[in-house]
This record gives sequence, structure tokens and C-alpha cells, in this order.
Amino acid sequence: MKKKNLFWLIFIIAIVLILVYVLYPTQKVVCASEGEEFSMVYDEYPDICCNGLTAWESGFDTRISIDDECYSTGLVAGNPIGVCINCGNDICEDLENPCNCPEDCVGEEKSDYSSVEEFCADEYDNYCDEVFTGEGSNEELCGLC
Repeated sequence: MKKKNLFWLIFIIAIVLILVYVLYPTQKVVCASEGEEFSMVYDEYPDICCNGLTAWESGFDTRISIDDECYSTGLVAGNPIGVCINCGNDICEDLENPCNCPEDCVGEEKSDYSSVEEFCADEYDNYCDEVFTGEGSNEELCGLC
């Protein structure tokens, strides 16, 4: 009788251990939530955004928007850390803009400059002097003024 009880005890323990292993794997996939950073380079950040979120490569994005149009600045950026945004939900949230989420932000007055005239008066020289106009990377932007 005791051997039978011992058998069932071991059997139940084995089933519980198998269920724990299946339901709670030791290496879970960690994802970044909305507004959190991710990186495929640095181990201290998750590699991916959680389902339904868009990975915005913010560390490499130097574009600017003028009246809902997005333009390359020709500037170089190299930070391999991005941010997860909830693009496509019809709400232009804080981190979203016409360049990284046009489907939510066009028409929401989130552009860096409200008009070409404003850009030309305020920042043109910062993007379009001789230092930045090589190789045609920002010809469209600099041709506005």
C-alpha cells in the first residue's frame, strides 16, 4: 500500500513540474511596451516591441516635418536605440509625428514647422549651408527656400 501512495505522490509531483515548465518557461521573450526603448545592439533593452506596436528607429531618425510633409535633413545619427510607438490607432500620441506615424499625425498640427515660410525664416541655415548640402541627401529640403 505504501509503494502505491509513493508512486502517486511522485506521479503528481512530476505532472506539476511539467506543467510549471510548460506554462512558465525559464527564458521568456521580453518586449518593450509603448514609449519604452528597444535595441538589437544593447542587452539592457528588449530586442523588440510588444505586439501591435511600431518600432521607431528614433536614434537614427533625423527627419523634420514641414506642414505635414516629411524631409530628410541629411544629418547623420547613429544611436541604435529606438522607441515603441502605438502607430495606427488614429491617435497622434506624444512621441508620434508626421514622419514616424503619418497615418495618425497628418492634419494634427504636430509638424516641426507649420509652413515652408516658417522653416525658411527660422532654421534654413542650420540644415542648408555648405556643410550639409553634399551628396544630395537633403536637396529636396534645401530647395524649398
